Amino acid sequence: MGRRVKMVAFGVGAIGSMVVRHALERSYWVELVGAVDSDPAKVGRDVGDVVGLRKEVGLTVSATLDEALEGREADLVVHTTSSFLEKVTPELERAAEHGLDVVSSCEQLSFPYYTNPTLAERLDLLAKREGVTILGTGINPGFAMDVLPAVLTAPCLNVRAINVTRKMDASNRRVPFRRKLGVGMNVEEFREAVRSGKITGHVGLGESISLLASALSWKLEEVRVGEAQPVISLGKARDLRTAVEAGRVAGVKQTAVGVVEGRQAISHTFLAYVGAREEYDLVEVDGLPKVISKISPCVHGDFGTVAMLLNMAPKVLASPPGLLTMKDMVLPSAFLPSL
Repeated sequence: MGRRVKMVAFGVGAIGSMVVRHALERSYWVELVGAVDSDPAKVGRDVGDVVGLRKEVGLTVSATLDEALEGREADLVVHTTSSFLEKVTPELERAAEHGLDVVSSCEQLSFPYYTNPTLAERLDLLAKREGVTILGTGINPGFAMDVLPAVLTAPCLNVRAINVTRKMDASNRRVPFRRKLGVGMNVEEFREAVRSGKITGHVGLGESISLLASALSWKLEEVRVGEAQPVISLGKARDLRTAVEAGRVAGVKQTAVGVVEGRQAISHTFLAYVGAREEYDLVEVDGLPKVISKISPCVHGDFGTVAMLLNMAPKVLASPPGLLTMKDMVLPSAFLPSL
C-alpha cells in the first residue's frame, strides 16, 4: 500500500469508538480524517474525548458526512450505526455519492438480498455507477456462522448438512448487549419485549444462512428464523454488574434453518446468556470427509467485529465496484503491514 488510507468513522457508539481507537493505533497505514454521529451530545466534541482516549486528537465529531468531508479528502467509510438495512441505506448512499468505499457492521447488509432485494439492487447499481465498493461484515454475520463454515467445506467432495453453534457467556459483555438479551427480566416481560420488538434476538441469522448457502451454490427453498427464546437462570449467576435470580432471564437462545431440496441443510444455533459455562464456536460439516471445528472460547464479538472491519478495509479498496458480500472477497485475513 503506497500511502495511508484516509478513513471516516461513521458512527462512534460502542463499536465505532473501538474502531477509532484501534485505527489510531494503526496510523502506519490508516489516517482518521473524519468522524460522524447523530447524537447531539457527541457532535462538536473532540473525537479522542468521545471514544474514551482521555486525550484530544485534533478532530471533532460532525453531525453529517457532508460536514465531516468539508475541506477534506477521504477514501473509505467504516460504518457502524445500525443493524437494519432500511435505516442505514441513506447513509450508505451518501457515502457512495461522495465516491467513498464502505465497510459496514450492519448485520442485514452482510447478505442484503435476503432482507430486502429491492434495496440491495438499488445500492448495487449506485455503487457501480459511482465506482465504489460497499461491504457488510463483522464477526457474526461476516465470519463465525457463514464465512468460517464455508471455508471448512473446501476439502469436502460433498456436503449433506452444516450445523453451526455459537455460544457465549454474556457476563463479560457490554451492558447494552445484555439489555438486548433481556437479562434480569421475568419471562413475561421478556416475551412482551419480543412481541414489541424491544428484543429482536440475534440480527443476522437469516443473512448468515443465505450467505453460506450462496457460497456453496445451494438454492435455498426456505429460511426459517425462530423467535428469540429465554434462557432461564437456575440460580444466582453473577457478574460484576448484575445478578440473575433463579427463574429470571439469563439470556437468549435462537435457532434458524435453511432448507435445500426439502431437507434441513443448514442449522444455526445462537446462545448468549449470563453464566454459560463454556464459550465456543462449533462448526460441524456432514460431508465427505466430515469436518468438525471447535473454537473455544468463542471469538470475542466486539474485538472480532472491529478486526473484521479494519482488516477488510484494504481488501474493499482493492475490490471491483458494487455491493459485495464476503463470498465475493479475496481470502479474509489480518492486515499487518508493519510486520
